[in-house]
Amino acid sequence: MIRVSDIMDKEIINVKNGKRMGFITDIDIDVNEGRVISFSTTGDGGGFFSRGIDMNMIFWNDIFKIGCDTIIVNIGSEKRFDIEEIR
Repeated sequence: MIRVSDIMDKEIINVKNGKRMGFITDIDIDVNEGRVISFSTTGDGGGFFSRGIDMNMIFWNDIFKIGCDTIIVNIGSEKRFDIEEIR
């Protein structure tokens, strides 16, 4: 089992383009089903006009792997990775 405090410390990286998406700032939970629906992140955009903030929503189904330091997600790719293919 993973605690919310543990998951908030992990950096999110998109496997499609290698982009750092930041850290989790909010979690959307379905209390009736007892499961996570999505995460909101605030990343470092780095652009002058964006003032350094990108807002992203990551759905639970987009999570590819939760590691020790990072969460790998697959967003914007036509190819859906199957964990059984990789093993």
